[in-house]
Amino acid sequence: KVAINTSQGPATWNQQQGCPQGSCTGPAFWNLVAEEVLQQDWPQGVHLQAFADDFVFLVNAGSKQEVKNLANKALQTFKTWTDKHKLEISLDKTYYLHINKNRSGPIWYSGIKWGQNNIKRASVIKYLGVLIDDKLNFAAHLSAIKNKSLILHQGLKNVAGTSWGLSKNIRRQLYLTVVEKVILYASAAWAHDITARQQKLLSSIQRKFLLNITGAYNTTPTAALQVIEDLMPLHIKAKMQSTLVRVGRLGRNCDYEGIHFDHESYEQPSPPSSIHPALFSMEDRITHGGQVPSN
Repeated sequence: KVAINTSQGPATWNQQQGCPQGSCTGPAFWNLVAEEVLQQDWPQGVHLQAFADDFVFLVNAGSKQEVKNLANKALQTFKTWTDKHKLEISLDKTYYLHINKNRSGPIWYSGIKWGQNNIKRASVIKYLGVLIDDKLNFAAHLSAIKNKSLILHQGLKNVAGTSWGLSKNIRRQLYLTVVEKVILYASAAWAHDITARQQKLLSSIQRKFLLNITGAYNTTPTAALQVIEDLMPLHIKAKMQSTLVRVGRLGRNCDYEGIHFDHESYEQPSPPSSIHPALFSMEDRITHGGQVPSN
């Protein structure tokens, strides 16, 4: 129950759902609620992924009718859960994306529904800041990166020129700590199969910032600017980060520039949650005097 003192006396409200915005325990309580639906026994071909309160279904089947049936069945189960906990979804922000390598044939009208409402189809959806298109080539995402980089470049030009404003070292540091991080965000998802055209796009994006950092002539080759500033080409760094994530975090084998990386050849840190607090010993977790920890 929520009570607020007013000039006309206390006002009370029976609170049956929700957590205070910004509360310390809110995320933990939400995890308890979301865990129920995440642990559902979903049919084969259906996977539910979530990050905080953003949910996405992945449905895989051999025919359009099977996809429709599986999706509607999964959404009905999900709706039962939302109704139980008095949760509402925003239909205006809910879309489905049809990914199919075989693009021949008539346009598919799926009939995927949320209750009595049809879910709209989109050719591009945004999830956790990544634009995912129905061709899975991430062209829309890279186009958005280009537009965002133009805004960043203009902002940098407003505070620093080649002969005034911020020093060269600070401009270089801003590039490494802000610009590059923005451009390479989620590169593990989109950079693994990057095309030559996309590599050229990343090179053109990086070139603008290199010219601003170095103050070189516009005719200077991009490769020379990268060597002068000892900055790795963006497409190489993106592919490197993608390989590290696939091998180190996802535990998948990966090929990079003709080199094969077997994830079993690399040590994986044991997750802290696998060790009971009562059995955790700092002496066993810290190397001392060149000796290897016993655990």
